[in-house]
Amino acid sequence: MLISALEFLGLEPGFTSEELKRRFYLLSKKYHPDTGEFSNDSLFKKLIEFRDVLENHLAETIFQKKNLVSEPQNETTIPNEDYGFYKQGREIYDAALHEYFKFTEGNPIFLKGEENPALRKLRSSLEISKNRFEELIRSFPKSIWVGDAKDTLQKIAVWFKEP
Repeated sequence: MLISALEFLGLEPGFTSEELKRRFYLLSKKYHPDTGEFSNDSLFKKLIEFRDVLENHLAETIFQKKNLVSEPQNETTIPNEDYGFYKQGREIYDAALHEYFKFTEGNPIFLKGEENPALRKLRSSLEISKNRFEELIRSFPKSIWVGDAKDTLQKIAVWFKEP
């Protein structure tokens, strides 16, 4: 889906946030059903979906650069490796929920993804968090962080239920 999003917005794999914003702005003018060249809203919805995919990709890339590349794996970090998985999952989870509620402030919460683009973006971020927690549970079943990881996975599951 990442490749399709890049092609749709006309971006190269090493795109920046500014390039994404610029392309989205130009294409949203073109595809908007009220003011653009097309009266059908399907292209505009696709544009929003692909923008969300690319924003999540950028956020994950930046997160990995900040947290994984800057901390070299050496003997001192190995004993706390389970905490690293937990911390990454927790940070992504907290940031995703914060962003979602910040974006939807005062608006009703729809648990149908097609009605709520913010929910689609949230689910994409929560999927990353979910993977971190599941990897923690698989790799470190006796870790002190497993209990909280399991509780958080149950909370994450709520966001994927369709009404």
